[in-house]
Amino acid sequence: MANSLRRSWLLVSPLAENWFRDALNHRPDVLVVDLTGIVSESRKRQAQNLARNVMREGVGDTLVFAQVDKEYLSSDLESVVWPSLAGVIISRLATSNEVLVCDRELVRLEQGRGLESNSLKIVASLDNAQGNHNAMEIATSSKRLWGITLGRVDLEMDLGPEPSGEIHLMPYLMQRLIIIARATRLNPLGAWWRVPARGLVATPADTFQAAVRGRVLGFKGSLCARGSQVAALNEAYG
Repeated sequence: MANSLRRSWLLVSPLAENWFRDALNHRPDVLVVDLTGIVSESRKRQAQNLARNVMREGVGDTLVFAQVDKEYLSSDLESVVWPSLAGVIISRLATSNEVLVCDRELVRLEQGRGLESNSLKIVASLDNAQGNHNAMEIATSSKRLWGITLGRVDLEMDLGPEPSGEIHLMPYLMQRLIIIARATRLNPLGAWWRVPARGLVATPADTFQAAVRGRVLGFKGSLCARGSQVAALNEAYG
């Protein structure tokens, strides 16, 4: 992979009208084709087909990852693994074996579609209690691993929020993630959001402040779900 900046990771749904062109207009460092949480099960096949059409045609110089669902791993990867893809984010990881299953699928697709061996990278997204408990094992499970991140929304559903709106374990889990990333030489992705900021859909001002705090903590970039957040992330992590 090219040594390009990876400060802003903009999640986009293939189901959105003009999704690819609009996403590029915001100039994120990484465009993330999201086939997970913002794609309903009834429209999964449609999203995969739309993603496939764009990825097969090529995306120019844009660095593109895809966020894939471990429950639909094979079909998600079939749709996005083409020469224009740089890697995948695996959501809702719980065990190292799930990373190895993805690794084997990537080997098969690299060989079948003429990609360089081990060229596709993996970012592990730890979105539940089990995944965070197994974080070190997950982080050392594959040579493809490039980065590691937390999934705040899913964590809140799994661990439960405090009355303040924060989950009490988040500061600990974020700091632990940084330690694990440093120990395993992975790149930690995230930002330090504070109530009432809404994380991946926060205002640009709140995004900037969260990213500045995240950079001080040790994060190298962050995911976002709105194009208006990209400039704030790029400035904060620049």
